[in-house]
Amino acid sequence: MNRGMGGAAASAETRGLPVGTMAAFGVGSLGTGVFSTVPSVLLLYFMTSVLGISPALAAITVFIPKFWDVLIDPVIGMVSDRTQSRWGRRRPYMLVGGITMSLFFVLLFSVPAFETPFERFVYVTLAYMACATAYAVFSVPYIAMPAEISRSPEERTTLMSFRMGFAMAGILLGGAGAPFLVDLAGGGRAGYAVMALTIGVICGIAMIVPVFATRGLGTASVPAEFKLGEGLRQAAACKPFLLLLAAYLLQLAGLGCFSGALPYYAVHIRGGSGITVTLLFVALNVSAIVAMPLWVRLSRGAGKVGAYIGSSVLLALATAGLWFCDSGASDALLYAQVCLMGLAFAGQQLFPFALLPDVLDADARATGIHRQGMFTGLWTAGEKLGLALGGLVTGAVLSWTGFVASSGTVVEQPQSALTGVRLACAILPSLLVAASLLLLVRFRRAHAAESAQ
Repeated sequence: MNRGMGGAAASAETRGLPVGTMAAFGVGSLGTGVFSTVPSVLLLYFMTSVLGISPALAAITVFIPKFWDVLIDPVIGMVSDRTQSRWGRRRPYMLVGGITMSLFFVLLFSVPAFETPFERFVYVTLAYMACATAYAVFSVPYIAMPAEISRSPEERTTLMSFRMGFAMAGILLGGAGAPFLVDLAGGGRAGYAVMALTIGVICGIAMIVPVFATRGLGTASVPAEFKLGEGLRQAAACKPFLLLLAAYLLQLAGLGCFSGALPYYAVHIRGGSGITVTLLFVALNVSAIVAMPLWVRLSRGAGKVGAYIGSSVLLALATAGLWFCDSGASDALLYAQVCLMGLAFAGQQLFPFALLPDVLDADARATGIHRQGMFTGLWTAGEKLGLALGGLVTGAVLSWTGFVASSGTVVEQPQSALTGVRLACAILPSLLVAASLLLLVRFRRAHAAESAQ
């Protein structure tokens, strides 16, 4: 009975979300897009080529905080599910997480003058763990909110298009703006510190906006009462959720490989600098932002799952094409290839988050328990694990192929290391996205069966 009353209230209070509210909610993804991108693109390179930390240790730093997130994200989701306050279940955590994440982000790239690379390794690892924890406190409740503030699948797709549009802008700012700021501030440790301060302030402001923009929305949701172990067992029994999560995890592992290898590709394959990384991310994300409305329209005809599969096929092919863009390829070919990746990247980012609320809503109808936070915690844990695995694989490939670490100067790399950079930037991401297609085909069948119930 409570569930029915809560669902009716939520539906009544959110019918026809204003465009301004949807846009303001999406602003939060500007911050999440920046944070998910900057460490993925710059942290490995910062550690190996500025702090003088070996690729093997740097790979551990990239992985450990994300593995920690795998443990805490479901707990954060469950806690928010069981919270009852006049601010709703999610917004108090979003406020605390957004503020603290921006502070820890500044500390992450502002490394004291430790004498040994191992001391720097320990500092960066601890700072990254604190930053990732604060980010989880914001992102898990934030991603859970769409299933509560709108009951319309079509409206949630529109809401997700706003959110992912701002996420693309955040990825653009993080991937293109951050390297540019480092170079503008003179490079080295000082350049990274200036970048972190600038980006950290922007992230904090962006994450606070949806806290206040969603006042009164979702506050009628009834707190869920269940134990974590029970909830995890029931989540494991939700086949559509597991298949969607596994497919997205593989794709993010590919994205993590590409992002982590891109600065090495720009410097050691193309002979460029941070500006080269900036231009490549501009090409990738501007084309993605332009393509976002196109994928929304395509999904109305082909369905969300069909459009998601199509974008993933295109992404696998486009990423593999980077293998042919070595030092002898023209800039025109390189940027055309990256723009093609961007067209596919828009769909790959939009549809998992457009499908997730549909899956969660179907689970709530089937079980009578509103536990979107716990499911979202598992989702964000998988998201972070995928990116971390990508960074770990990139670091392992660089170490295995003999990449030479340095402290702020570009050193000549052996041919084996250059091959490793190209593998991590093109072939491995393409193979991982291709593998995810098998799971997406199975998800389409499972999701159709669940929706028909």
